[in-house]
Amino acid sequence: MNEHPIERFDPLLRNMLAWNLVEETEGGSWTLRPEVAERLNGLVRYTRTSQPSEVVYFGHTCAGCKSNGLTRLRDGQYLCDDCRKAADLAAVATLLPEPENPKARRFSKSRKIAS
Repeated sequence: MNEHPIERFDPLLRNMLAWNLVEETEGGSWTLRPEVAERLNGLVRYTRTSQPSEVVYFGHTCAGCKSNGLTRLRDGQYLCDDCRKAADLAAVATLLPEPENPKARRFSKSRKIAS
């Protein structure tokens, strides 16, 4: 946060207050409500990837299963982790097109056109 002015986070902080996600302690500091902290801990498992710079989106509808939750942007579509894995498997399992008939290719190349 030292790199960014605190005012940059005002919309996020207002949302945290509006949704009652934080509570003020007797000492005047703020903490996450216990159920929010528990949910955040659960989400950490899904957001920790081998690519730490990958952006995770909350509240977008998955283009695959239409669920609304944690998604990642891939090829212009928001996909949940299950649908991303299914898309990866489908991409690997896609059959390659059959090669052309080599005899037909030879025939058409060696065929002379009568003038």
